[in-house]
Amino acid sequence: MKIVHIHFPSSGEPVFYIKPDTALHNRELPLYIPDFTTDLRGQLVLLAKISKQGKCVSERFASKYYEQVSVGLSLTAYDQWQQLQAEGLPWEEATSFDGAMIVGNFIEKSSLEKEMTVIFSKNNIPFQSIALQDILPKVPLVLSMVSQRVTLRTGDLLAIPLESIFYPLEGETTWAALLQEEKLFWVEVK
Repeated sequence: MKIVHIHFPSSGEPVFYIKPDTALHNRELPLYIPDFTTDLRGQLVLLAKISKQGKCVSERFASKYYEQVSVGLSLTAYDQWQQLQAEGLPWEEATSFDGAMIVGNFIEKSSLEKEMTVIFSKNNIPFQSIALQDILPKVPLVLSMVSQRVTLRTGDLLAIPLESIFYPLEGETTWAALLQEEKLFWVEVK
């Protein structure tokens, strides 16, 4: 199982990088800020779970390759990420560490209604709401693009940024996402 994270640069075509399965955070544990960073940040992402293996999938048929979606927080050691980018070096080291992906509970895409909105909160105070119908149309395009380069296998996750903001994560805070009244994820940062 792998996590394929899409990156939309300010100019040019989208690119992707792969996080290992060890990047999945155990939701039963608090999120401890790693010792190797002084600036941990989280980016809100839509997650699509691949339901059958696919290679070179046409965008037209891509919706048949995933049945469940969720949201999450993709974590970045932002100080390292900026340094690696400035030096022109690969930056997976700053994004693909153990526990670097908070994944919410998955829901069937067939059960989603057009007007559904995900509400993100910090310390129980909502700070962002995103309508799913605005982002779900990107999934087939992204799935098709990624499958041209790597085989997608059952259980793989596509992580598509919901916005370009990287939120600073401080200790002694809680982060959550709700869809209607259903909690998708909740994490305590230590």
